[in-house]
Amino acid sequence: MRTRSQVILKTLKLEKLSGKMHMVAKTMYLVTLKFRVYPLSLSLSNPNELSQELTPLDGALAFAEYYQDKLSKMPDWRVQYLEDTLISDRLEWKSKIRSSYLLPAVSKGKTIEILTPMGFRAVFKIDSKAHYEFSQEKRARHSESSQIFLRLGRRDDIIKAEILRRSLNIELTRKTKALPSSASGPYKAIDYIVKFNTPNLMWASIVEGISKEKLEEVLAVLKIFGIGKKRNMGWGDILNYCIHPLKDKKMNSVTSGYIVHNENLLETWRPWSPERLTQLIQNKEVEVEYKKFSLLDSKIGYGAERPPYWRKSLVIKSALFQIS
Repeated sequence: MRTRSQVILKTLKLEKLSGKMHMVAKTMYLVTLKFRVYPLSLSLSNPNELSQELTPLDGALAFAEYYQDKLSKMPDWRVQYLEDTLISDRLEWKSKIRSSYLLPAVSKGKTIEILTPMGFRAVFKIDSKAHYEFSQEKRARHSESSQIFLRLGRRDDIIKAEILRRSLNIELTRKTKALPSSASGPYKAIDYIVKFNTPNLMWASIVEGISKEKLEEVLAVLKIFGIGKKRNMGWGDILNYCIHPLKDKKMNSVTSGYIVHNENLLETWRPWSPERLTQLIQNKEVEVEYKKFSLLDSKIGYGAERPPYWRKSLVIKSALFQIS
């Protein structure tokens, strides 16, 4: 049997690893979003081939919060946005919002099933609040179900940066004599093959670090802007969303950073730094109920631990541990 002191120590340990040392439980929400067309988040997997990537919802939420607090009252907020993102010394948005990845989900009556990065199906029961119930057994990672051809005009961002440079009379990287051409040369528009893992129109995320009222406000902003890439083509267009307060009946078995499957497996489901994962494996900070973390599987890539996610450093995108 778990003692109360063991549960508290376990909570403190895992919260500290997430960079949030708190003595009280945080308010969490299970947020579901229904899309007209699912959100587009891609990475280059092979030459001229892009693959679907998972993205943490807090990136979009942090932008909506930043837009609402700083940009919404400006006549042309895009100039200020480009200034902040292209020439600011510090590209850190001071948002306390943290979330899991935006993950494909299916609603079945009073339950919602979320497909985790490692292929588990986490089942949440929905009544007045959401409750994490259990995870179904791990299955083979889902394979690509569809692919399309998508033309990406890479020169668009170059043009925006050049317009900003001229309007502010500054030098971003180097001055150009003319705008680059998309017809030939290094900025030529290219047809990419885009592979998708899932065509789900309902996606879900665990969100914390924000009040329900504020979360309603920033989701309303995202309903206008959409989520992900190529939103001007309709990708990531949100139809509606639901916010379910999440009550963790199993004492810290689910957070925005990880989920515990059936009390013997722990899966991270947002980016973690290698240093933070090492702390978890070595278990050096405090005594906890789980004394051993054995790494079973992981996926490494480039990204960031927190918004904005276009910063590039080595991160563990997802990992699966045996715990004991």
